[in-house]
Amino acid sequence: MKRPRQELASASIRSPLGKIWILATGSGLQEIRLSNDPAPSRREARQRGIAFVRRPRWTDPARRALERYLTGRDRELDLALDLARGTPFQRRVWEAARRVPYGATASYADIARVAGHPRAVRAVGNALGSNPVPIVVPCHRVIHADRSIGGFSSGLPWKRFLLEIERGQLEISWKPRRRFFLHR
Repeated sequence: MKRPRQELASASIRSPLGKIWILATGSGLQEIRLSNDPAPSRREARQRGIAFVRRPRWTDPARRALERYLTGRDRELDLALDLARGTPFQRRVWEAARRVPYGATASYADIARVAGHPRAVRAVGNALGSNPVPIVVPCHRVIHADRSIGGFSSGLPWKRFLLEIERGQLEISWKPRRRFFLHR
């Protein structure tokens, strides 16, 4: 008996740096692809065993929220997520990154502590590098302890752009609020 393919809705929005793809299931947002990442394709659907469908009720909440965020009108991206593909460690790291407030930054070490693995700084970087929903899980807010910008899976122009939206201008010499979200 053939297993039914998972349905995955896709939609896109335009940003100053290019197209943003939104992929969602009935359970929530599953993936955000920034313009450097490939658009959903039939080949990908076959390889992953999924069916791309048009379901605006699945993608519209994320689409509207991202449009408001990109214009500076929305600071909170409190969207339902469907992140079942991540490991338990990755999901803890992504949840810790979601706690970094709009306009603030945290170091990779800060995220490691909040995720419950204070010595796993490098693993935190890897988990953030595989974050399937950048912007909503704001890995762009995570910088090096020396206050340098660090990396970003979709490229540094995207990271700078997102930080500029939140800070008004990119200025890495500020003092990060180190303990702002460490209180449980």
